[in-house]
Amino acid sequence: MKTEWGEHPSALDAFDLTGKRALVVGADNAAGKAIALALAEAGAHVALSSITNDGESMLASKRVRDEIAKAYPERIAIATATDVTLGAGVQVMVRQVAKEMGGIDILICAPDLFLGKPAAETTDIDFNRITQVNLAGAFHVNRAVGKEMLKQRENDLTATARIINVSSALGERGVANAAAYCAAQAGVLNLTRALAQEWGPHGITVNAIAQGWMEHSPALGGDFSPEANQTVRFVPMKRAGRPDELAPLALWLASEAAGYVSGQILYADGGLTTHL
Repeated sequence: MKTEWGEHPSALDAFDLTGKRALVVGADNAAGKAIALALAEAGAHVALSSITNDGESMLASKRVRDEIAKAYPERIAIATATDVTLGAGVQVMVRQVAKEMGGIDILICAPDLFLGKPAAETTDIDFNRITQVNLAGAFHVNRAVGKEMLKQRENDLTATARIINVSSALGERGVANAAAYCAAQAGVLNLTRALAQEWGPHGITVNAIAQGWMEHSPALGGDFSPEANQTVRFVPMKRAGRPDELAPLALWLASEAAGYVSGQILYADGGLTTHL
């Protein structure tokens, strides 16, 4: 579509991700899986990584890979693994993915490890584990992919560069008995804002999706009705969110339609942050 500012894709074409190369770190959890499937549906090739080298996590990522390969045989689908707490290992994984796919245009960074425990009972081991997976993990993944995107942009200024961190609304609104988790997620939100400033001049957008109480949230215990679950009563919409409700937001942030959106925290929380 031609406008007074030049050629731009039409509204629908702007959401087309055909040929884009995406890396989803955290494909072994519900949010990462839903977003990965949506990216593939929109046309992207997808590399899927678990956040640990644990056997079950690796198998979960492979199952998502197989699901994409079956539904969209024309897409490249790669399953890999990394321990997001180890920066050097993350860099090796990212370089390998970039080599196999020919580059990385889109990053979905979705490590998520919850701890519901009073602060006085939270051990040093608890705190270190939660901050290492959620905050240090996000930093390691963003840094490694950011390096690849910076190199790609040096060679091609039109190359797409989108980073989307999947975090939690509890990083904005703390709650009792989850201090370590809230602190780690608050760090992810500010990491997003800082990197948006640092990498914005290079054409890399960095945004975050802050999810509220979701059906896959360990804190909800499997019963999502407001009658049975006091936590859900705090949500203005009186229900937990679904992982597929995160995917369209991620697609928008990954697309050309969101090319001028950066440094933003977008809440998918049923209005939770207006109440807390």
